[in-house]
Amino acid sequence: MIAPARRAATDVLVAVDAGRHDLPTALAQAHAGLADARDRALLTELATGVQRWRLALDFAIHARTGRQPADLDPEVRTALRLGLYQLWHATRTPASAVVHDGVEIVKRGPRRSASGMVNAVLRRVAREGMPQLPEPPRVPVDDPRWRPQALAYLAIAQSHPAWLVERWLDRFGYDATEAWVRYDNTPADVTVWRTDGANHDDVEGEPTRYVPGGLTLTSGRDAIGLLATGRVYAQDEASAAVGLVAACVARGRVLDACAAPGGKTLAMASRTGADVRFIASDLRARRVTLLAQTLARARQRRVAVLRSDASRLPFDASLDTVLIDAPCSGLGTLRRDPDVRWRRTAADLPALVAVQRALIEEGRRAMRPGGTLIYATCSSEPEENESLIADVLRAHPDLARVDLRHAGLPPTMTPLLTADGALRTWPHAHGLDAFHAVALRVAGKIDD
Repeated sequence: MIAPARRAATDVLVAVDAGRHDLPTALAQAHAGLADARDRALLTELATGVQRWRLALDFAIHARTGRQPADLDPEVRTALRLGLYQLWHATRTPASAVVHDGVEIVKRGPRRSASGMVNAVLRRVAREGMPQLPEPPRVPVDDPRWRPQALAYLAIAQSHPAWLVERWLDRFGYDATEAWVRYDNTPADVTVWRTDGANHDDVEGEPTRYVPGGLTLTSGRDAIGLLATGRVYAQDEASAAVGLVAACVARGRVLDACAAPGGKTLAMASRTGADVRFIASDLRARRVTLLAQTLARARQRRVAVLRSDASRLPFDASLDTVLIDAPCSGLGTLRRDPDVRWRRTAADLPALVAVQRALIEEGRRAMRPGGTLIYATCSSEPEENESLIADVLRAHPDLARVDLRHAGLPPTMTPLLTADGALRTWPHAHGLDAFHAVALRVAGKIDD
């Protein structure tokens, strides 16, 4: 009998591999079929771990089989990745159980004949350990062999797309890139924020370093009961920094145009005066429902919920503040969403930038003179952030940056602000996911 969590992890990984679901969606569906909380936790650990270390696991598969993983049947490839990950990282699981389940997973699929190969590979790794992965460069940086060695180590041994680490290496250098990929390979923290203004006396954790008021939990399991009460909401600290930026510049009639699941709306609503009125909108019905549930649990009655397309807003020069937390590549959140590493390519960026530019133009159209637009992404890449904003400012002389260094943010956030007054968080510099936010003000005076 295959352990329920390993059977479910196989199904999740095959679905993600085939592009049928992203990892969070596949996990949510699989959790519903597991009654035991320990099985659900193990499923999440296995599926997330395999996605996190996928390239290193594939390197090991090729080293032990002589075949490219892409040429293997999906169930066989998944059984090998899952088994190797457990032998490498989940050392509490007996090797015999890992090998047994890997073989049985293949036997239940269409390629039963591959079970012998899976058995041989897993038994060899259990006996001898993982194949040697590429090591850090062993030659001076001015040696022509340095760059290929550095890229092999950062991409394969640290399991990141080669095209992305090559970009980071050119922009930030070797030490920063190594720190970044190591950060991405650690489990994501669970950080919670109060909606009732009380202290976090009833739960253990560490106060957030930059954005005041958050608590990074000692155990993620503590979050389950807390979240159900509605007295807290979970939000990464970098994302919370964007919410606080928006709260500091928000005034009048405020639209959170891509609001689901609602964390930034809550951050703004809990930090602004009663004279600020909020509308939270999103496009898809499922996300609008999630948004409404989040706000209802927090008993946040100052927010109107609207289903609306952010590229065709039902407002005409009538908003004072617009927050566009834009759809983006998500390349700044590879620690929390490891499957994004393998779903995104550089070729995706131009289409995303076109959508982001359209949302900025629509937000600008919907604002009154003197209004402020906050644009944010969870992307590390300049095309979606700095380069796009520079292009927008060149095209619209009536827009000007709001220097966030003078926006009333708490002093603890100063290290997160750039020389041109934007918010920028970096894994290698701040120990936070890579987020970007900028505030742009339309020329003119708000007519009260």
